[in-house]
Amino acid sequence: MKITKKHNTARKIEISISIYIVCLLLSLIFSSSIQAQGVNLTKNFGIGSQGATPAFGGMSFRYNGLAPVYLQTVGRFILNDQDGDHMLGAGISYAIFEHRGKWNEARLYFTLEGGWRYKTEMDIKKEIINTTTLAAGIAFGGELVFSLGGIPLGLNISIGQGIGRESDNSQSKGIAGVYVGAGIHAYF
Repeated sequence: MKITKKHNTARKIEISISIYIVCLLLSLIFSSSIQAQGVNLTKNFGIGSQGATPAFGGMSFRYNGLAPVYLQTVGRFILNDQDGDHMLGAGISYAIFEHRGKWNEARLYFTLEGGWRYKTEMDIKKEIINTTTLAAGIAFGGELVFSLGGIPLGLNISIGQGIGRESDNSQSKGIAGVYVGAGIHAYF
């Protein structure tokens, strides 16, 4: 019986500490955001991370200087012994709705995206398989830009339909499906 009470007490202390840390972090974030309310959220360049299911994603660069048209590139280069995974993508978006408020910017957009992926991996038979994927798609998405500690930070999410072709050492096949993408960018 004592072990259970000690375990429950320790668990309550852990939960209390966790709640305290979360509250402390949230208060720091909100206080720094309030202090930075005078920040201009309209910036031309953004750098961050962007991903989309099932396989595309990496470091992302955005250009907003042609608003309401937005340009974006995404890329990654991964080497892991015999396994490698490289990807390069680009997109052009058109904002159908934009709102600039005192605290944030919001936009809804349609985007046309395309990507190339080259992947090498070793199978069970110790043979290296090279896979190349070319794909394109159209998506509908939204972005919310707000100030975090004086830095304009944008969170985006999109959903769309993609088509493409995947080729490996032995076959080539068409692919199609729904994809969901999300990203985070710091603007400067």
